[in-house]
Amino acid sequence: MPSDFDAWPDEPAEDDPEDRWGDPESDLVTVPAVGESEAEEDEEEPVEIDSELASTFWAVVVLVNVGVAGISLGAMFIYFRGNHLLGGGAAVVGALALFRAYYTYRGFRDETDSDDTDDDNHGSGDSTNRN
Repeated sequence: MPSDFDAWPDEPAEDDPEDRWGDPESDLVTVPAVGESEAEEDEEEPVEIDSELASTFWAVVVLVNVGVAGISLGAMFIYFRGNHLLGGGAAVVGALALFRAYYTYRGFRDETDSDDTDDDNHGSGDSTNRN
């Protein structure tokens, strides 16, 4: 009795599909390794960032995230669950967070613009502001 794994007498020989591509490891482009000495020369010194700028940036990032999440969740609670109280509260909190983020950004921008203008006026000796 023949076993299940015997080849059929009329079965054609199958081609190996990988034969048409050859040896990919020898055909590929070789990339030279980067030496450690070159990598050390390319490293740059860390940039010093003003602490007020960094704290304002992260405050705005957190406020925008809270705002987007609050408005999104609020809309979903209202639409999918019909919970107007929770959804409305989340949407209001999200909107307030976005407004606070906007005014925080504007306040910082106006403060830095006025500092630059004051520095320009004091440094040039000219008291008129020419925009």
